[in-house]
Amino acid sequence: MILVQPQYLPTVNFFKKLKDNKILVDFNSDYSHFLNINKTKIVNRSNAFEMEVPLIFSSKDIKIKELKIDHNKNWINGHFQSIQSSYGRFPYYIYYVDEIIKILKLRHNFLIDLNYDLLTLFCQFLDFENKIEKFQNKNNLEDVIEVYSHYNSFSKKEDVDQKRNNFFLGKEFDYDYSVIDLIFLKGPESGYFIRNFKEKN
Repeated sequence: MILVQPQYLPTVNFFKKLKDNKILVDFNSDYSHFLNINKTKIVNRSNAFEMEVPLIFSSKDIKIKELKIDHNKNWINGHFQSIQSSYGRFPYYIYYVDEIIKILKLRHNFLIDLNYDLLTLFCQFLDFENKIEKFQNKNNLEDVIEVYSHYNSFSKKEDVDQKRNNFFLGKEFDYDYSVIDLIFLKGPESGYFIRNFKEKN
């Protein structure tokens, strides 16, 4: 079993340790700004850039499950336009985008619920045989064999085409762009790529 703090439009790297393990979604941890769980990184023709879900902070000490989304900002439309302009011509875009946008348009009040629904959807897309559960009791970790928290790094500027080619050739597994980059490009083969690439040394 894997305990995760689900990311918004998770990276490919996020999924490499999940594979077919049972997933427990952590609702009870304290929020830290180091956990970029409301951010993701996608790629257009010229560069990579961040997308961020705006949040409302009622206090400095807050649980992940208490993070509210700020819908006063038109972020959903902005993210959809960014996704469309970056991936609209990818071969599998039309097969997956509607289900992703459908979840975004639910206008969840809490970030954890949005991320949970997206994680469930992407596990279906990747054909992962996961059982996803909401996990709120930190005092009962006896059966959890690995605790996995994802920390993003958005500082490096890289050759996107070269990085993607290395990924598909299986040279090493290090791909920190959103999993939609892989899904829109490889479609039903995406889960195969994640399961069969070797870990980066």
